Amino acid sequence: MTVFKGFLIITKRNLLMVFMYLAIFLTIGILASGSDSNTSGTGFHAQALTVGVVDHDGGVLSKGLSTYLSQYHTVRQMPDDTAKLQDALFNRNVSYIVTIPKDFKVSCLRKHQELPVSKIPGSTDGYYVDQQINTYLNQACVLTDSGYSDKEAAAYILKHTDSSSHVTMLKSASSEKTPGYGYMYQYLPYVLISILCYVMGLIMIAFHQPDLQKRILCSAVSIRSQNLQLALGYLAVGCSVWVLTTWIPAFFFYRKAFFQSPKMPYYMLNSLTLLLVGLALSFLLGTFITKEDILTALVNVVTLGMSFLCGVFVPLDIMGKGVKTVAHFLPVYWYEISNNLLNNSAVLTQAQRQLLYRNYGIQLLFAAAIFCIALVVSKRARQTA
Repeated sequence: MTVFKGFLIITKRNLLMVFMYLAIFLTIGILASGSDSNTSGTGFHAQALTVGVVDHDGGVLSKGLSTYLSQYHTVRQMPDDTAKLQDALFNRNVSYIVTIPKDFKVSCLRKHQELPVSKIPGSTDGYYVDQQINTYLNQACVLTDSGYSDKEAAAYILKHTDSSSHVTMLKSASSEKTPGYGYMYQYLPYVLISILCYVMGLIMIAFHQPDLQKRILCSAVSIRSQNLQLALGYLAVGCSVWVLTTWIPAFFFYRKAFFQSPKMPYYMLNSLTLLLVGLALSFLLGTFITKEDILTALVNVVTLGMSFLCGVFVPLDIMGKGVKTVAHFLPVYWYEISNNLLNNSAVLTQAQRQLLYRNYGIQLLFAAAIFCIALVVSKRARQTA
Protein backbone atom coordinates (compact mmCIF):
# COMPACT_ATOMS: atom_id res chain seq x y z
CA MET A 1 0.00 0.00 0.00
CA THR A 2 2.92 2.33 -0.71
CA VAL A 3 0.98 4.53 -3.14
CA PHE A 4 -2.01 4.75 -0.80
CA LYS A 5 0.19 5.74 2.14
CA GLY A 6 1.87 8.41 0.05
CA PHE A 7 -1.57 9.65 -0.96
CA LEU A 8 -2.56 10.06 2.69
CA ILE A 9 0.76 11.70 3.65
CA ILE A 10 0.31 14.42 1.03
CA THR A 11 -3.30 14.86 2.16
CA LYS A 12 -2.17 15.36 5.76
CA ARG A 13 0.10 18.21 4.66
CA ASN A 14 -2.90 20.10 3.31
CA LEU A 15 -5.22 19.69 6.30
CA LEU A 16 -4.82 23.36 7.24
CA MET A 17 -6.37 24.42 3.94
CA VAL A 18 -9.21 21.93 4.43
CA PHE A 19 -10.09 23.32 7.85
CA MET A 20 -9.80 26.89 6.57
CA TYR A 21 -12.42 26.23 3.89
CA LEU A 22 -14.55 24.38 6.41
CA ALA A 23 -14.46 27.36 8.79
CA ILE A 24 -15.46 29.74 5.99
CA PHE A 25 -18.26 27.39 4.99
CA LEU A 26 -19.68 27.13 8.50
CA THR A 27 -19.45 30.89 9.05
CA ILE A 28 -21.38 31.66 5.86
CA GLY A 29 -24.02 29.03 6.60
CA ILE A 30 -24.60 30.16 10.18
CA LEU A 31 -24.75 33.85 9.25
CA ALA A 32 -27.19 33.15 6.42
CA SER A 33 -29.50 31.10 8.61
CA GLY A 34 -29.30 33.72 11.37
CA SER A 35 -30.17 36.58 9.05
CA ASP A 36 -33.16 34.64 7.75
CA SER A 37 -34.50 34.01 11.24
CA ASN A 38 -34.10 37.69 12.12
CA THR A 39 -36.01 38.88 9.07
CA SER A 40 -38.74 36.26 9.08
CA GLY A 41 -42.14 37.49 10.10
CA THR A 42 -41.49 41.14 9.35
CA GLY A 43 -44.24 42.75 7.35
CA PHE A 44 -44.37 45.49 4.78
CA HIS A 45 -43.90 49.03 6.04
CA ALA A 46 -44.77 51.98 3.83
CA GLN A 47 -41.99 54.51 3.41
CA ALA A 48 -42.70 58.13 4.31
CA LEU A 49 -41.13 60.77 2.08
CA THR A 50 -40.85 64.52 2.28
CA VAL A 51 -43.19 65.91 -0.38
CA GLY A 52 -43.27 69.55 -1.40
CA VAL A 53 -46.55 71.05 -2.65
CA VAL A 54 -46.93 74.24 -4.68
CA ASP A 55 -50.68 75.04 -4.63
CA HIS A 56 -51.81 77.65 -7.17
CA ASP A 57 -55.45 76.65 -6.91
CA GLY A 58 -56.25 76.83 -3.21
CA GLY A 59 -59.56 75.06 -3.74
CA VAL A 60 -61.17 72.34 -1.68
CA LEU A 61 -59.94 69.51 -3.91
CA SER A 62 -56.38 70.85 -4.12
CA LYS A 63 -56.20 71.22 -0.34
CA GLY A 64 -57.71 67.78 -0.06
CA LEU A 65 -54.82 66.41 -2.16
CA SER A 66 -52.29 67.97 0.25
CA THR A 67 -54.14 66.51 3.23
CA TYR A 68 -54.37 63.14 1.48
CA LEU A 69 -50.61 63.04 0.88
CA SER A 70 -49.90 64.14 4.46
CA GLN A 71 -51.44 60.91 5.73
CA TYR A 72 -48.60 59.00 4.04
CA HIS A 73 -45.76 61.53 3.89
CA THR A 74 -44.42 64.73 5.39
CA VAL A 75 -45.93 67.52 3.28
CA ARG A 76 -44.30 70.94 3.01
CA GLN A 77 -45.90 73.93 1.33
CA MET A 78 -43.30 75.33 -1.04
CA PRO A 79 -42.98 78.83 -2.60
CA ASP A 80 -43.39 79.18 -6.34
CA ASP A 81 -39.71 79.86 -6.91
CA THR A 82 -37.89 77.62 -9.40
CA ALA A 83 -34.45 78.24 -7.89
CA LYS A 84 -35.61 77.40 -4.35
CA LEU A 85 -37.42 74.30 -5.56
CA GLN A 86 -34.30 73.07 -7.36
CA ASP A 87 -32.17 73.74 -4.28
CA ALA A 88 -34.62 71.81 -2.11
CA LEU A 89 -34.36 68.78 -4.40
CA PHE A 90 -30.59 69.08 -4.73
CA ASN A 91 -30.08 69.28 -0.96
CA ARG A 92 -32.57 66.43 -0.44
CA ASN A 93 -34.81 68.61 1.71
CA VAL A 94 -37.69 67.16 -0.29
CA SER A 95 -37.88 64.00 -2.36
CA TYR A 96 -40.82 64.97 -4.53
CA ILE A 97 -42.50 68.23 -5.59
CA VAL A 98 -46.00 68.47 -7.02
CA THR A 99 -47.36 71.68 -8.53
CA ILE A 100 -51.16 72.08 -8.45
CA PRO A 101 -52.34 74.40 -11.26
CA LYS A 102 -54.88 77.17 -10.75
CA ASP A 103 -57.67 75.41 -12.64
CA PHE A 104 -57.02 72.12 -10.90
CA LYS A 105 -60.53 70.69 -11.15
CA VAL A 106 -60.97 71.48 -14.84
CA SER A 107 -57.50 70.60 -16.10
CA CYS A 108 -56.79 67.49 -14.00
CA LEU A 109 -60.25 66.03 -13.32
CA ARG A 110 -62.12 66.99 -16.49
CA LYS A 111 -59.37 67.17 -19.10
CA HIS A 112 -57.25 64.52 -17.33
CA GLN A 113 -54.02 66.47 -17.64
CA GLU A 114 -51.07 65.25 -15.58
CA LEU A 115 -49.92 67.27 -12.59
CA PRO A 116 -46.47 68.88 -13.02
CA VAL A 117 -44.08 67.03 -10.70
CA SER A 118 -40.34 67.07 -9.98
CA LYS A 119 -38.40 64.11 -8.59
CA ILE A 120 -34.86 63.31 -7.52
CA PRO A 121 -33.07 62.04 -10.65
CA GLY A 122 -32.47 58.30 -10.59
CA SER A 123 -34.69 57.73 -7.55
CA THR A 124 -37.57 55.24 -7.56
CA ASP A 125 -39.36 56.84 -4.60
CA GLY A 126 -41.32 59.12 -6.92
CA TYR A 127 -43.27 56.22 -8.43
CA TYR A 128 -44.74 55.55 -5.00
CA VAL A 129 -46.11 59.11 -4.77
CA ASP A 130 -47.27 59.01 -8.41
CA GLN A 131 -49.49 56.04 -7.63
CA GLN A 132 -51.05 57.79 -4.62
CA ILE A 133 -51.74 61.00 -6.57
CA ASN A 134 -53.34 59.02 -9.39
CA THR A 135 -55.50 57.21 -6.85
CA TYR A 136 -56.72 60.51 -5.39
CA LEU A 137 -57.42 62.02 -8.84
CA ASN A 138 -59.34 58.94 -10.01
CA GLN A 139 -61.49 58.87 -6.88
CA ALA A 140 -62.14 62.62 -7.02
CA CYS A 141 -63.11 62.38 -10.70
CA VAL A 142 -65.56 59.54 -10.08
CA LEU A 143 -67.15 61.21 -7.06
CA THR A 144 -67.60 64.63 -8.67
CA ASP A 145 -69.02 63.05 -11.83
CA SER A 146 -71.47 61.14 -9.62
CA GLY A 147 -72.93 64.34 -8.17
CA TYR A 148 -70.77 64.86 -5.08
CA SER A 149 -69.73 68.42 -4.37
CA ASP A 150 -66.02 69.24 -4.13
CA LYS A 151 -66.24 69.38 -0.33
CA GLU A 152 -68.14 66.08 -0.10
CA ALA A 153 -65.75 64.35 -2.51
CA ALA A 154 -62.65 65.48 -0.60
CA ALA A 155 -64.21 64.48 2.75
CA TYR A 156 -65.24 61.08 1.40
CA ILE A 157 -61.74 60.31 0.07
CA LEU A 158 -60.05 61.34 3.32
CA LYS A 159 -62.54 59.39 5.40
CA HIS A 160 -61.85 56.13 3.59
CA THR A 161 -58.09 56.58 3.33
CA ASP A 162 -57.40 54.81 6.61
CA SER A 163 -59.56 51.81 5.80
CA SER A 164 -57.46 48.68 5.76
CA SER A 165 -57.98 44.96 5.40
CA HIS A 166 -56.87 42.27 7.78
CA VAL A 167 -54.72 39.68 6.02
CA THR A 168 -53.87 36.29 7.51
CA MET A 169 -50.96 34.41 5.94
CA LEU A 170 -51.64 30.71 5.65
CA LYS A 171 -48.78 28.22 5.68
CA SER A 172 -48.52 25.79 2.84
CA ALA A 173 -46.14 23.09 1.74
CA SER A 174 -44.70 25.34 -0.96
CA SER A 175 -44.01 28.25 1.42
CA GLU A 176 -42.07 26.36 4.09
CA LYS A 177 -39.46 28.46 5.88
CA THR A 178 -35.92 27.47 4.89
CA PRO A 179 -34.31 25.49 7.75
CA GLY A 180 -30.88 26.43 9.00
CA TYR A 181 -29.23 23.33 7.57
CA GLY A 182 -30.77 24.22 4.21
CA TYR A 183 -28.35 27.13 3.95
CA MET A 184 -25.49 24.81 4.87
CA TYR A 185 -26.37 22.60 1.91
CA GLN A 186 -26.88 25.61 -0.35
CA TYR A 187 -23.23 26.68 0.07
CA LEU A 188 -21.89 23.11 0.15
CA PRO A 189 -20.90 22.93 -3.57
CA TYR A 190 -18.37 25.74 -3.25
CA VAL A 191 -16.51 24.34 -0.26
CA LEU A 192 -16.77 20.65 -1.21
CA ILE A 193 -15.57 21.07 -4.79
CA SER A 194 -12.87 23.57 -3.75
CA ILE A 195 -11.41 21.25 -1.12
CA LEU A 196 -11.50 18.21 -3.39
CA CYS A 197 -9.95 19.99 -6.37
CA TYR A 198 -7.21 21.60 -4.28
CA VAL A 199 -6.28 18.51 -2.27
CA MET A 200 -6.52 16.03 -5.14
CA GLY A 201 -4.78 18.43 -7.48
CA LEU A 202 -1.84 18.89 -5.13
CA ILE A 203 -1.60 15.14 -4.63
CA MET A 204 -1.58 14.45 -8.36
CA ILE A 205 1.00 17.21 -8.93
CA ALA A 206 3.24 15.41 -6.45
CA PHE A 207 2.66 12.04 -8.16
CA HIS A 208 3.39 13.59 -11.56
CA GLN A 209 6.91 14.56 -10.57
CA PRO A 210 9.30 12.68 -12.88
CA ASP A 211 11.54 11.34 -10.11
CA LEU A 212 8.59 10.01 -8.11
CA GLN A 213 7.03 8.40 -11.16
CA LYS A 214 10.28 6.67 -12.02
CA ARG A 215 10.62 5.34 -8.48
CA ILE A 216 7.09 3.99 -8.55
CA LEU A 217 7.61 2.36 -11.94
CA CYS A 218 10.82 0.73 -10.71
CA SER A 219 9.09 -0.68 -7.63
CA ALA A 220 7.50 -4.09 -7.32
CA VAL A 221 4.00 -2.55 -7.29
CA SER A 222 2.14 -3.38 -10.49
CA ILE A 223 0.33 -0.75 -12.57
CA ARG A 224 -2.97 -2.34 -11.67
CA SER A 225 -2.17 -2.15 -7.95
CA GLN A 226 -1.05 1.47 -8.30
CA ASN A 227 -4.33 2.44 -9.96
CA LEU A 228 -6.35 0.59 -7.32
CA GLN A 229 -4.46 2.33 -4.53
CA LEU A 230 -4.99 5.71 -6.21
CA ALA A 231 -8.69 4.97 -6.52
CA LEU A 232 -8.79 3.93 -2.87
CA GLY A 233 -7.03 7.17 -1.92
CA TYR A 234 -9.54 9.22 -3.89
CA LEU A 235 -12.39 7.39 -2.20
CA ALA A 236 -10.92 7.75 1.30
CA VAL A 237 -10.18 11.47 0.97
CA GLY A 238 -13.51 12.12 -0.75
CA CYS A 239 -15.53 10.37 1.95
CA SER A 240 -13.58 12.15 4.67
CA VAL A 241 -14.25 15.55 3.13
CA TRP A 242 -17.92 14.63 2.69
CA VAL A 243 -18.22 13.69 6.37
CA LEU A 244 -16.44 16.89 7.44
CA THR A 245 -18.71 19.12 5.37
CA THR A 246 -22.07 17.39 5.91
CA TRP A 247 -22.34 15.10 8.93
CA ILE A 248 -20.17 16.94 11.44
CA PRO A 249 -21.70 20.45 10.94
CA ALA A 250 -25.20 18.94 10.94
CA PHE A 251 -24.45 17.04 14.15
CA PHE A 252 -23.04 20.00 16.08
CA PHE A 253 -25.35 22.79 14.88
CA TYR A 254 -28.61 21.22 13.68
CA ARG A 255 -28.58 17.85 15.40
CA LYS A 256 -32.22 17.38 16.38
CA ALA A 257 -33.83 19.32 13.56
CA PHE A 258 -31.77 17.69 10.83
CA PHE A 259 -31.64 14.07 11.90
CA GLN A 260 -35.35 14.00 12.71
CA SER A 261 -36.29 15.56 9.38
CA PRO A 262 -37.96 13.16 6.92
CA LYS A 263 -36.04 14.93 4.14
CA MET A 264 -32.62 14.10 5.64
CA PRO A 265 -31.95 11.09 3.32
CA TYR A 266 -32.67 13.25 0.27
CA TYR A 267 -30.23 15.92 1.43
CA MET A 268 -27.60 13.21 1.91
CA LEU A 269 -28.23 11.68 -1.51
CA ASN A 270 -27.98 15.08 -3.10
CA SER A 271 -24.65 15.76 -1.38
CA LEU A 272 -23.35 12.29 -2.36
CA THR A 273 -24.03 12.92 -6.04
CA LEU A 274 -22.26 16.27 -5.63
CA LEU A 275 -19.33 14.42 -4.06
CA LEU A 276 -19.00 12.23 -7.15
CA VAL A 277 -19.08 15.32 -9.37
CA GLY A 278 -16.38 16.92 -7.23
CA LEU A 279 -14.19 13.79 -7.38
CA ALA A 280 -14.57 13.61 -11.15
CA LEU A 281 -13.65 17.30 -11.51
CA SER A 282 -10.63 16.91 -9.23
CA PHE A 283 -9.50 13.87 -11.21
CA LEU A 284 -9.81 15.82 -14.47
CA LEU A 285 -7.81 18.76 -13.14
CA GLY A 286 -5.19 16.45 -11.67
CA THR A 287 -4.53 14.74 -15.00
CA PHE A 288 -3.08 17.76 -16.81
CA ILE A 289 -2.07 20.36 -14.18
CA THR A 290 1.59 20.20 -13.17
CA LYS A 291 2.03 23.49 -11.24
CA GLU A 292 0.41 24.65 -8.03
CA ASP A 293 -0.10 28.23 -9.26
CA ILE A 294 -2.06 27.03 -12.26
CA LEU A 295 -4.11 24.75 -10.01
CA THR A 296 -5.06 27.63 -7.68
CA ALA A 297 -6.16 29.88 -10.53
CA LEU A 298 -8.13 27.19 -12.32
CA VAL A 299 -9.88 25.93 -9.19
CA ASN A 300 -10.97 29.47 -8.33
CA VAL A 301 -12.39 29.96 -11.81
CA VAL A 302 -14.24 26.63 -11.79
CA THR A 303 -15.66 26.78 -8.26
CA LEU A 304 -16.54 30.48 -8.15
CA GLY A 305 -17.91 30.43 -11.69
CA MET A 306 -20.25 27.53 -11.00
CA SER A 307 -21.22 28.97 -7.61
CA PHE A 308 -22.32 32.30 -9.06
CA LEU A 309 -24.01 30.83 -12.14
CA CYS A 310 -25.78 27.93 -10.46
CA GLY A 311 -27.41 29.56 -7.41
CA VAL A 312 -24.91 28.95 -4.61
CA PHE A 313 -24.20 32.60 -3.82
CA VAL A 314 -27.01 34.25 -5.80
CA PRO A 315 -30.52 32.70 -5.61
CA LEU A 316 -31.77 31.22 -8.86
CA ASP A 317 -35.07 33.09 -8.51
CA ILE A 318 -33.48 36.46 -9.27
CA MET A 319 -31.30 35.30 -12.15
CA GLY A 320 -32.08 36.08 -15.76
CA LYS A 321 -33.30 33.55 -18.27
CA GLY A 322 -30.01 33.58 -20.17
CA VAL A 323 -27.95 32.82 -17.07
CA LYS A 324 -30.25 29.93 -16.15
CA THR A 325 -29.94 28.54 -19.68
CA VAL A 326 -26.15 28.46 -19.34
CA ALA A 327 -26.40 27.00 -15.83
CA HIS A 328 -28.34 23.99 -17.19
CA PHE A 329 -25.03 22.74 -18.62
CA LEU A 330 -23.33 22.73 -15.22
CA PRO A 331 -23.81 19.97 -12.59
CA VAL A 332 -24.13 22.32 -9.59
CA TYR A 333 -27.31 23.80 -11.10
CA TRP A 334 -29.13 20.48 -10.72
CA TYR A 335 -27.82 20.14 -7.18
CA GLU A 336 -29.23 23.57 -6.26
CA ILE A 337 -32.56 22.82 -7.92
CA SER A 338 -32.89 19.76 -5.71
CA ASN A 339 -31.74 21.66 -2.63
CA ASN A 340 -34.27 24.47 -3.21
CA LEU A 341 -37.02 21.91 -3.63
CA LEU A 342 -36.11 20.31 -0.31
CA ASN A 343 -35.83 23.68 1.46
CA ASN A 344 -39.23 24.92 0.29
CA SER A 345 -41.30 21.77 0.79
CA ALA A 346 -42.69 20.63 4.11
CA VAL A 347 -43.78 17.23 2.76
CA LEU A 348 -42.49 15.71 -0.46
CA THR A 349 -45.05 14.49 -2.94
CA GLN A 350 -44.50 11.59 -5.32
CA ALA A 351 -43.95 14.01 -8.22
CA GLN A 352 -41.34 15.92 -6.20
CA ARG A 353 -39.51 12.69 -5.34
CA GLN A 354 -39.39 11.76 -9.01
CA LEU A 355 -38.00 15.21 -9.79
CA LEU A 356 -35.30 14.73 -7.14
CA TYR A 357 -34.33 11.32 -8.55
CA ARG A 358 -34.13 12.84 -12.03
CA ASN A 359 -31.81 15.57 -10.76
CA TYR A 360 -29.65 13.00 -8.97
CA GLY A 361 -29.40 11.04 -12.19
CA ILE A 362 -28.37 14.12 -14.17
CA GLN A 363 -25.58 14.82 -11.66
CA LEU A 364 -24.37 11.23 -11.95
CA LEU A 365 -24.31 11.56 -15.73
CA PHE A 366 -22.24 14.73 -15.39
CA ALA A 367 -19.82 12.91 -13.08
CA ALA A 368 -19.52 9.99 -15.52
CA ALA A 369 -18.96 12.33 -18.49
CA ILE A 370 -16.26 14.32 -16.65
CA PHE A 371 -14.58 11.07 -15.56
CA CYS A 372 -14.52 9.75 -19.13
CA ILE A 373 -13.00 13.02 -20.35
CA ALA A 374 -10.37 12.74 -17.62
CA LEU A 375 -9.49 9.19 -18.74
CA VAL A 376 -9.04 10.37 -22.33
CA VAL A 377 -6.86 13.28 -21.21
CA SER A 378 -4.83 11.00 -18.93
CA LYS A 379 -4.25 8.48 -21.74
CA ARG A 380 -3.18 11.22 -24.14
CA ALA A 381 -0.80 12.63 -21.53
CA ARG A 382 0.85 9.22 -21.01
CA GLN A 383 1.27 8.73 -24.76
CA THR A 384 2.96 12.10 -25.22
CA ALA A 385 5.17 11.75 -22.13
